[in-house]
Amino acid sequence: MKGRYLIILASLCGLIASGVGLITNVAGLFFNPIAAELGLLRGAVSMTVTINNLLFALGGLMSPKFMSEKTLKPGLIIGTAVIAGSTALLAATNSIMVMYILNALRGFASGILGFVFVTMVINNWFHSNVGLATSIAMGFSGLAGAVFSPIVSSVIQSSGWRTAYLMNAALMVIMNLPAIFLIPSIDPAVKGLKPLGQKAAVAAGENKTDTALPIVMSMLVIMCVYAACGAGSTSLTQHFTGIAEERGLAASVGATMLSACMLANTGGKVVLGALVDRIGAKKSLLTYACLIMCAVLIMLFIPSGTAMYVAAFFFGLTYSMATVGVVSITKDLFGLANYSKTYPKINLCGTMFSAAFSSIIGFMYDAFGSYNVPLFIIMAMAAIDFIIILYVYKTIDARTKNA
Repeated sequence: MKGRYLIILASLCGLIASGVGLITNVAGLFFNPIAAELGLLRGAVSMTVTINNLLFALGGLMSPKFMSEKTLKPGLIIGTAVIAGSTALLAATNSIMVMYILNALRGFASGILGFVFVTMVINNWFHSNVGLATSIAMGFSGLAGAVFSPIVSSVIQSSGWRTAYLMNAALMVIMNLPAIFLIPSIDPAVKGLKPLGQKAAVAAGENKTDTALPIVMSMLVIMCVYAACGAGSTSLTQHFTGIAEERGLAASVGATMLSACMLANTGGKVVLGALVDRIGAKKSLLTYACLIMCAVLIMLFIPSGTAMYVAAFFFGLTYSMATVGVVSITKDLFGLANYSKTYPKINLCGTMFSAAFSSIIGFMYDAFGSYNVPLFIIMAMAAIDFIIILYVYKTIDARTKNA
């Protein structure tokens, strides 16, 4: 992986870091200062993230229609202008309603240039190392959040949240510039180029995902359930502090749990991508699902600080299940030719369920006075994903034999 392929991958990482890392993963830093200055409830301010995420999912659904070979450059330029422009305008507003509108705009634009577009380009440009390339790009959402969170926090403390928004807008433009100037096409064939590893894949008879496979509605629904369970499970991380306190541990334990989880969020994606390339998506994802279920069991029955850190780390693998896992299974199940028709719909289900499930966990805690019920439900969701993985690849194997 070198030359133009490495440049394209780096450009795609910039899009993810800009549209996800600098929006969703640092959003919480703005809640308190905005609420304090404008006299708002933190719940009202946090609603900006829900609106952003919902429109991000809708933008992903529309991405194949907006981003084609003819509209590639204009789409990247306009999308970047909307994302950075709306972020800069957030620094000038005093109205929560205007903030909702601006977050809707940048959520939609970042969705168009986000996971769907990035994975479309990767699937076309990479035939070998596609799992690793996908995981590296996806991992930059968490990496950007981890790197820029302390920087944004420092700017907010020293110069205010308005200056921090302006800084983020400038960073978004800088991160998107490589994609604007260095991605020549969505499909390398348009420029007379070949995907990375095409010859080796064809010679080994491994290029099966280039064949258009039928879109069976029942399988599409099953994949939507998989995405909903995987993405919904990630909402538990927002409640780590509450889980730690319920176990009689200090709030700082919950904060450290979140750090351990975010470490696995980034590293787990890269490891999963490498495993998918080496041993296949089925074995890799089944292993991750088992580790996630073990992590939940530790949170339920071993309430010590060290055990909770270990549990939080392995629970962070759920982010990989919800991103790299969805991409890998969708491509294996429906084929590369139908990827742009199926992945946006599956991704929409996962993103919307994730946006809602954090509140659902909170309501369940209010109803039962404990996080045990949500934890058992999260473990059941991981088990459902485990069963779906087995069923989907059994279906793929049967179809391959019949062909």
